Amino acid sequence: MRGFIQLLSAVAVIFIMGSCTKVIDVNINDKDPQYVIEGHVTLGDSVHRVDITQTQNIDDSSPAPTIDNAVVILTDDLGNSQAMSLVAPGRYETFNYPISADRTYTLQVTIDGQLFMSTAAVPQAVTLLNVLTFPFAFGPQTFNSIVPIRLDPGGVANYYEFKLVKHGKPIPGFFIQSDQYNDGNLAQEPIFADGVNSGDTIDVEMLSINREVYDFFFALQQNQQGSTPANPTSNISGGCLGYFSVQTKSVKQVIIP
Repeated sequence: MRGFIQLLSAVAVIFIMGSCTKVIDVNINDKDPQYVIEGHVTLGDSVHRVDITQTQNIDDSSPAPTIDNAVVILTDDLGNSQAMSLVAPGRYETFNYPISADRTYTLQVTIDGQLFMSTAAVPQAVTLLNVLTFPFAFGPQTFNSIVPIRLDPGGVANYYEFKLVKHGKPIPGFFIQSDQYNDGNLAQEPIFADGVNSGDTIDVEMLSINREVYDFFFALQQNQQGSTPANPTSNISGGCLGYFSVQTKSVKQVIIP
């Protein structure tokens, strides 16, 4: 996700959602740099991570400065906590910290005495049943869509993020969906991503995420339609950019015919 921070700092963010490709303008005050925190806690994983960087001038094309002196602590609602260790510039990880489906987790980040905090519960897990693919003609071009199949739980709002990996390398873009129009039904909404070609093997990772994280990414898309773009609302208190995602994961693979 480090690439997201570089794009955010550079003002132009390419955002792909469903069948749309968006170029988003984000207001970054080059006289007032902000911390950018991206935290991920995933049910079933043993390693959880937080990336911390800082925004820079919009005309600066160098990599975003990393924050390497933060104190990062992950705690559940039973009081079990673990400090995260710096494993690479700007990246903090915790190892062998079990995540439980019925727990709520709090992320605390302290940088030079300034505290940033977020609390989120593990969302309901949803299984990725299958992944289909079909060609979609758009003008003179043909795109290979990826269709994640899942049975959406009825009576509860569900939000999803998809990560696509092609031959071991992540496909750039943010791919999100919700059950706003298919609550309780078999969801078959296509995803369109650049560089998906015949013969490619694509790993599809479906993450069940909280609404605040979904809204964060959705706001990036909506910025393009507003006359005064604004930074998306973070679910982390203390005055920073970014988000803290507590999520579940289901993975399938598809070969593009």
